[in-house]
Amino acid sequence: MKSTVSSDTEIVGISLIIKRKLRFIHKAAKSDKNVLILGETGTGKDLTAKKIHELSNRRDKPFVAINCTDIPGELFEAELFGYVRGSFTGAVKDKLGLLEVARNGTIFFDEIGDLSLNLQAKILRMIEKRELRRIGETTVRKIYARFIFATNKNLQEEVKAGRFRKDLYYRINVIKFYIPPLKERKEDIPLLVDHILRKDRKEGEPKKVIYNETLKILMAYDFPGNIRELENIVERACILSEGNIVTEKDIKLDCDSKYCRKTMNITPEQLIKTLENCRWNKTRAASKMGKSRRQFYRLLEKHKMSDLIKRNCHL
Repeated sequence: MKSTVSSDTEIVGISLIIKRKLRFIHKAAKSDKNVLILGETGTGKDLTAKKIHELSNRRDKPFVAINCTDIPGELFEAELFGYVRGSFTGAVKDKLGLLEVARNGTIFFDEIGDLSLNLQAKILRMIEKRELRRIGETTVRKIYARFIFATNKNLQEEVKAGRFRKDLYYRINVIKFYIPPLKERKEDIPLLVDHILRKDRKEGEPKKVIYNETLKILMAYDFPGNIRELENIVERACILSEGNIVTEKDIKLDCDSKYCRKTMNITPEQLIKTLENCRWNKTRAASKMGKSRRQFYRLLEKHKMSDLIKRNCHL
């Protein structure tokens, strides 16, 4: 839970998806309507919400992020609405709820799809009435904040399964935006890597450098954890690297996952087909498969294809 916006709200990328995302953010920032952000875990839904707030006329007001999976169900109402002294055991003094902390800023409900039906009903009433009442008191207080919601679930499927209220879905689904996974915008990976390197560099330290051959390893991976996983991999590589150069051996992928196995388990048939499409040019074939020249040669040796390649290949 946060009540201020992080200073790092830069949206990084050159893909058409990112350009569309930025247009959406600017349009959404001009409105006070409810926003629903959809996407897999690690795609940057929270960053998108912060950027909308930062560009809105509420930028000088609080930004309160509420992760619906972090607060136990029995405490959720107290955290959200607040309470007065003596309203329950342990309530030794009055406490402002997060909705009041936000005042007329922005409230971001992250992972709204994980709320119980009982809590969904309370959220629905609060949004519809634009008011709240602290636990243990009768005074009704107005809410002037703007609401943004996010989830990694398919809410339409959740509604059909009876796990998400239909009326709440239509209430929050005014302005909807889907953030695609990183594997669908791989052209953004080099810029994202550079951004991570700049962000993590301490003052006075030389910048780490990742060569193109090393980048190709990242470009060939599908990142099931999306940008969050990319950050972890790059940060770990920087720690493991010697000097200022991040090499192939410093990149440690989750090779137990189906995504990594898919990129590593290349068959001889796939190699031959790629080479034929590239007119037996090994450099172009390696690039097409997202491999470095060294990795590509290892694949050829692994499948004992050196003699075949010698008869057909040229550099």
